[in-house]
Amino acid sequence: MSCVRTMEGAGDTSSPDGRIRPTLCARQRLALFRDAIAPEKALEILESEINIDLIKQHGVAAPNIRSAKLTVLDLKSIGVSSALGLRELEFDSLDLCNPAFCSSAIAAFGAKDITRSFLIDAGDAVALAGSVAIHSLQLTTQKLLESCAGCPEQAKAVLQQTHPHGGALSGVSPVVLLDTGLRAATLCELGYFMNNIITQTQASDEQTRKLGFRFR
Repeated sequence: MSCVRTMEGAGDTSSPDGRIRPTLCARQRLALFRDAIAPEKALEILESEINIDLIKQHGVAAPNIRSAKLTVLDLKSIGVSSALGLRELEFDSLDLCNPAFCSSAIAAFGAKDITRSFLIDAGDAVALAGSVAIHSLQLTTQKLLESCAGCPEQAKAVLQQTHPHGGALSGVSPVVLLDTGLRAATLCELGYFMNNIITQTQASDEQTRKLGFRFR
């Protein structure tokens, strides 16, 4: 159970824009500054001095922040100003698979900013596919596969985790599918045969042939 407390009306527990800052208990201070600041020094820091600048100055990153059980809203209240700021603290797409983290991140910075900062490459697409973040961020299969251009193994992993199996390409551009490098043999293995690919992606005859399918 988290030790975070908030103190309504206390002058030194509000951020400049009026958000309530977290008040950290001793255990959280030790967790947050573990291996960064001597324990006795961590306990002596004034509450008002615990901010993002201090955290960065001492190299504190995601593992310690998780241990201290700070939410993204807590981080925003001490100076993290964007989803990119979370990435700078070494949070990544796997963190969004935690429903509590994902909800807090969206509440703090909005789904668009989170998506822009956390869905960067094919590895992120694999991490997010099939997770609660897909629904929370309203990510489409198209969006995930766009991040897998030139990465057929990652694109395969995305489709393996995306439901319904054999039916998750609806609305996906055939150009995006081609760009992933996925071809007929792998698509058939995943349950995507020529007829349902044409139906779902509206692929032309030429695009279908480029995917490796042959018309009889």
